[in-house]
Amino acid sequence: MPPNSGRASATLSPLRDDLDPGLRAFVEDLRQVFSQLELGVRRYASRRFITASALSRYLSGLRIPPWDFVADLIADVEEKRGPLTPGAEAALRELHRKASERDRGGRETLLLEARLAEADEETRRITTRQRALEEALLKRERRLKEVQARCQKLELRLEGEVLIHRGEVETWRGEYARLEEERSLLQEAVLHLREALAVAQAELAATEDRCHQLENRLDELAAAPDGGELPWVTAMLEADRRPVPELVRAVGDLEQRTRAATAMDLVRSAGQSRGVEEVAGLLAALRREGWDGHARTALAAIAVARPAGDLSALARELLREDMEEYVVVLLQASAANHQPIGLAEFANSLCRAGMEHYADSLLGAAAVVRPVGDVLAVLTAVNDGARRADAALRAAAMRRPVPDLAELAVALRRAEMGREVDALCREAAAVRPAGDVAGLLDLLDDTGLGGCAEAILSVAQGRTADYLIGFVQALPTHQAWTVLSRAVRERPIPDVAALTGGLYVTGHPQLAAVLLTNALRGRDTEQAAEMLDALDRMEPGWDTLAREMGRILAPDEAAVLVAGLESGGMASQADLLFQAVVDGDLVGHVAHFLSELDAAGFRSAHRAMLHRYASGAGVRAQANLLQALETAGLAEHRDALIRSSYAVCPVGETGELMTRLTAAGGEQATGLVEHVIDHMVTARSIADLVALFSVLSSAELTVAAHTLADRAWAVHGKRFRDQMKRARDKQERIRSRATWVLDDTPPGPIALWIQRTKAADLRGFR
Repeated sequence: MPPNSGRASATLSPLRDDLDPGLRAFVEDLRQVFSQLELGVRRYASRRFITASALSRYLSGLRIPPWDFVADLIADVEEKRGPLTPGAEAALRELHRKASERDRGGRETLLLEARLAEADEETRRITTRQRALEEALLKRERRLKEVQARCQKLELRLEGEVLIHRGEVETWRGEYARLEEERSLLQEAVLHLREALAVAQAELAATEDRCHQLENRLDELAAAPDGGELPWVTAMLEADRRPVPELVRAVGDLEQRTRAATAMDLVRSAGQSRGVEEVAGLLAALRREGWDGHARTALAAIAVARPAGDLSALARELLREDMEEYVVVLLQASAANHQPIGLAEFANSLCRAGMEHYADSLLGAAAVVRPVGDVLAVLTAVNDGARRADAALRAAAMRRPVPDLAELAVALRRAEMGREVDALCREAAAVRPAGDVAGLLDLLDDTGLGGCAEAILSVAQGRTADYLIGFVQALPTHQAWTVLSRAVRERPIPDVAALTGGLYVTGHPQLAAVLLTNALRGRDTEQAAEMLDALDRMEPGWDTLAREMGRILAPDEAAVLVAGLESGGMASQADLLFQAVVDGDLVGHVAHFLSELDAAGFRSAHRAMLHRYASGAGVRAQANLLQALETAGLAEHRDALIRSSYAVCPVGETGELMTRLTAAGGEQATGLVEHVIDHMVTARSIADLVALFSVLSSAELTVAAHTLADRAWAVHGKRFRDQMKRARDKQERIRSRATWVLDDTPPGPIALWIQRTKAADLRGFR
């Protein structure tokens, strides 16, 4: 039977006469409000989880209660009797304030209690961080032991291999020194032989041309009847003396008589022996008459046989005749066949004649086709070396293989041409594909030119986002981070978004996640919104990247990012990242994240975010979340989550939650189960509590079931017990119909609890 009002008032001790008038007025009003509950002191104290002696001191004026107790009392009265008038509640608050001001000890007590609460909250937060760090430390120590064991095995194996092969190494070291010396001698010999070979080839070409001419003339003379001389043979023999028009006619006559080789020899001989202006006129006349092949072939021989001054003059005359394509043929033949000194002289002669552009083309062609040693010799011999070198190195950077570029850079560095090394590296980074540039970086690092990496990375950073994606993939990790960090600082938002998406879809999700994290952290709210909007318009989208970020980010980093998104009005994006972090299986990690998020001054938004997450999560995820909140010491959020998720849900879901919490084991899980029971007892109907008791008993959660029944009996009294009896009777009827035996059937959980409560002293529940 619930206690009546007479009994409630009888349990209150009388007020002392020496109470301060203001305190007496407050206590009288407080007793009047309490009397409307029609409950005894002991019963109400058990409801509010305080001692009966403490409640008696509150109601007798021996101690001033905190306002939270008064507010809870008013709420209980309003629940039973209806709301107090605003004036009555305001008056009670004012009396409480004045009484607290007069009670210096009470003020100090309240202050100390507040400080104690703050210190306790800080202790829980530090404990949460300590647990997360302990988990991380344990994982790292475990990994360290594995790596150390592997290192020891490898060291033992290496020592064995060294002992086995030490003798062989010494033998091969001496052999290597001998071969190195022989290689140096052979390289010098090869250089000398190449120069001698080039000279011999030029002389051979000129001699063979003359031999062909003489053989052709002899053949023609032998074919003439009775030693008669043909007119075109006479013209050929007089080629060195004939005017240009007659030479052109002779070439045409030879072509008509199917003597193309003889015609070519005629043009070649004239080109090597005539003056520059006549040679240019001859080539122009041959082109007009349609003998372009003879003219181009003659140019190759002219480039080898004639000095540099003649070649530059010939180039100038060809340009006057509007024959620039012949100038290109002349430059190509010279670049391929001249010695380095001759090439430098030709380039210098072109510059003196005002044809710097063609000098650059000549040096560029030589830089592409000639060996690295020849290129270096040309660059050191040419006038105005810095300017001419830039043009040559630009062509080499564009067309030479990557190993040649590395070799050329090393040669330039040895020749103390540091500026040219930087120019070569920058030009290669500006024009070559990403894989080539990455390969060049690797080769330069192997050859001791790693200092050029800064220049190459700086130039490559300015290329397109698509290029950077391939470039980052081809680089080592430390250089990739350098490029991505610069991209975050220097690139516009669309480029960073495209780079992020491209890295993810090409199989580098971790790089994409870290890049996006740094990009969002370094920008204001408007820029962050623009970044996320750009990501949502491309693959893979923010939702996929958020899951990856939740997996790799540290708890404090994730908390800062979620807080920034939420405060910037991007609630949906913040929810996705929040869900990605909270969905993790490591309770300590999630607890650290929730603690950091709450400590960031994010309390109301944090609670709303928890509610949104829990409303769509399953029971397993909610159980993990409750454990994380308990570990983080966030009791307010924990209780709000229990109220919002399990106040109206099916009883089976509540039973499943308690089953999962109990399976986790430990004092924390036990405390969480009791918290859930406390909320269920006050929030659910008696019928739901009886049903929940049955669910817990069926799941063999006997302790939780009896705890639920005991606390429900303490709150609801006889009504709960009557409902339990009806449930027991119903179960017994069902079992009796199923088994046809009534006396031998063991009592069910409900019947056992009823028996236990009858035998126990029930005064504490009344």
